[in-house]
Amino acid sequence: MVEIRRYEDIMQQATANTIALQDKITDFNDGSIAHTLLDSVSRIAERQYVAIRQGYNENLALVPYSIYKFKRKQGTKAAGTAVFSRAKELPVRSIITSGSRSGGAGKEYITTETGYIEAGQKHSNPIKILAAEIGASYNLPSGVIDTIITALPSDVIEVTNDIAITGGTDIETDTELHERFKIFQNGLSGTNIYAIIDAALGLDCVRSVSAKNHKPPLKNIYNMSVYVDDGSGSASEETIAAVMLAIEGDGTALNQGHLAPGVNVRVLPPQTVPVNFDVVVDVYKVDIIGAEEEVKKVITGYVNSLKIGKSFIKSDIIARIRSLPFTRDVNVNSPSENIDIGSDQILRFGSAKIEIRETANG
Repeated sequence: MVEIRRYEDIMQQATANTIALQDKITDFNDGSIAHTLLDSVSRIAERQYVAIRQGYNENLALVPYSIYKFKRKQGTKAAGTAVFSRAKELPVRSIITSGSRSGGAGKEYITTETGYIEAGQKHSNPIKILAAEIGASYNLPSGVIDTIITALPSDVIEVTNDIAITGGTDIETDTELHERFKIFQNGLSGTNIYAIIDAALGLDCVRSVSAKNHKPPLKNIYNMSVYVDDGSGSASEETIAAVMLAIEGDGTALNQGHLAPGVNVRVLPPQTVPVNFDVVVDVYKVDIIGAEEEVKKVITGYVNSLKIGKSFIKSDIIARIRSLPFTRDVNVNSPSENIDIGSDQILRFGSAKIEIRETANG
């Protein structure tokens, strides 16, 4: 255990040592040169003790993970495609270069390949784009990207994402890291259900996982179904393929696999269950439109953060809306109660009717 020494203790000992080791300096009162020098050194020493203790605590907590080389997931960037357009068909080709930036909903995305609006065409081919930063907040539904940021040929005036932007995940929290480590430990045998879930969760592109055993085998084929979410509430074909490789393996040291002989597994996205809201919020001294946007942001953020098989808890959403500084009261008419779902389902925001009522006083 690393004990923290406080300034007073360090200063007192430093002064005593200086007095004991020499007889030329005698003034150690406040304001003296000797006191000033010892004061500066003692304060630095105290900060070092605090830093050492903090580092000790942080690294001690990581020891169980380091033994297994178990690392925190660093999050991923959302990806999708964008279509660029011009006002009318032209007899020339317009080029959208790789690295071009576009945006929507306050987020920026970058093209990762060169695309074209061909002669005689109004719209480009779907061009691959990648979020500028990692994070689940960069997952967007289709049609949200609407702003061209990078200078492009003057005839190119519009952009949109023709499909949803998906696959963005946040840096793993301490709680998520700990929960995943428990699954990893339970799956150290290599072939049980925990090992299979851990193999999927270990991929940066996967945010949540659920698994079902089938006895007898489903459709006389599948012994298990594994449901994965890449942060969007679904999973792309690339994510599903990566999970399948992690579970089945390919005979290499990198992908050893976790299936016992004769076991067949299928990997699927979860079934999306929309949650629709009818909410009345009493507010005080706030812009009504701004308040409605904030309430909707809180609702959307909460529901879309839920993982596979996780229930909607009505009191949680009430608490989150109440925490907004302008909120005085909240009434959630719908959903009228908690929503429990199956292990193959995931809740996602559907729609919201939000009534903002301004109160006379706080």
